[in-house]
Amino acid sequence: MAKIDRIMEHIKEMQLGTKLSVRTLAKDRGVSDATAYKAIKLMEEEGYLETLPRTGTIRVESEKEKKIESITYNEIIRIVDGELLGGRDGIEKTIYRFNIGAMTMEAMKKYLTVGGLLIVGNRDEVHSLALNMGVGVLITGGFKASEKNVALADRLKIPIISCSYDTFTTASMINRGISENLIKQTIPYVKDIIQKETYHLTVRDTIHDYIRLSERSGHEKFPVVDEKMVVQGIITPKETLGREDSDRVGEVLRKVNLSVTPKTTVSYVAHIMDWENLPLCPVTEDGVLVGVITRTDILKALQERHMKPMETDTMEDKIIRHLTVEKREGKFYYSGVVTAEFLDPLGNASRGLLSMLMSKTAISHLQNQYYSCSLDKCATDFYEVLGIDAKFTMEINIIKTSKLHSKVDVNLKSRDKLIATSRLSILHTLDE
Repeated sequence: MAKIDRIMEHIKEMQLGTKLSVRTLAKDRGVSDATAYKAIKLMEEEGYLETLPRTGTIRVESEKEKKIESITYNEIIRIVDGELLGGRDGIEKTIYRFNIGAMTMEAMKKYLTVGGLLIVGNRDEVHSLALNMGVGVLITGGFKASEKNVALADRLKIPIISCSYDTFTTASMINRGISENLIKQTIPYVKDIIQKETYHLTVRDTIHDYIRLSERSGHEKFPVVDEKMVVQGIITPKETLGREDSDRVGEVLRKVNLSVTPKTTVSYVAHIMDWENLPLCPVTEDGVLVGVITRTDILKALQERHMKPMETDTMEDKIIRHLTVEKREGKFYYSGVVTAEFLDPLGNASRGLLSMLMSKTAISHLQNQYYSCSLDKCATDFYEVLGIDAKFTMEINIIKTSKLHSKVDVNLKSRDKLIATSRLSILHTLDE
């Protein structure tokens, strides 16, 4: 490994917020100032370092290493319904640390690091301190910033924001917003698995062209586009059976009428590919082909998510975690107690939540056998109500299962009374 590469690796290992200079870096690593300078410039280009006025060069978080918990100043403004007072050019920067300004200025200094956000009230000197240390400011209580600090925020490109809520409420809102962000980011999207460098054919190509492309690429399935790269369909070996080499691809292709973009969820595409029995799914933006995904891509993505624990819990997860499960005579039983989270405005267990719970437990059970499952159809009938603290049991009975589908009955009972029944049709993720 070259000297400059070793220095760059050393910079990556530095703690966020660490200050460094050409001279100290060269001395610490035993290299020339020129080598240290070049390494710093390269790391700035890659986003690992940032040079701030009056502060110097600081180790910051790059795009490559952003944590799932990351959130931007722009998102904070949305979450707290805030007003941007200054530093507009920095609203898309990532925040990776939060501090509440409930201490003296001197004590506060050791907690403030570049890229953080300080939540504080009407303390003008503290606002100046934070901005000069590369920390954004969120002023609570509806107070504004001084003109001097607004100008400072604009010059440093570090946002200073005002919101009407008190400090405790503001911190709680941000915490909830980060939790929602965690859930969204653990959901796999098409953009995470798309094959951008993809082969394709046009409607004017021939079956002979298809055969040559298949031999050259090692693939058998391709999207088909027109002269403007707008998707017209797909072609696989099935469409070429009994055709002449001179036949046009546009005459034999299988039309595909669906809209899948990089922002579509993988679970939705899995459902559509299953429903339409598609071996290959074109991905488009504004109707133009930008890539493809296959069943293998989907299977791998959903397998990785199934094996990776959620970074945070949804309401479903929180409720299901408190259920106990046992197997008796080939059936599975999930038992729990109605808590305050279950209740509707009338004080009874919400039928919508109970219906969700019956579906979720059945799907969770099947996911022990398949990489991913999704609800296709659900018919639920309610006969009784459940009140607070009522004990209940859900009986999971798999009526029929195949490679692609399962039919499941769920009976919800309490004290031997039948509360509700649900008949579910569940789809399984397809393999090649």
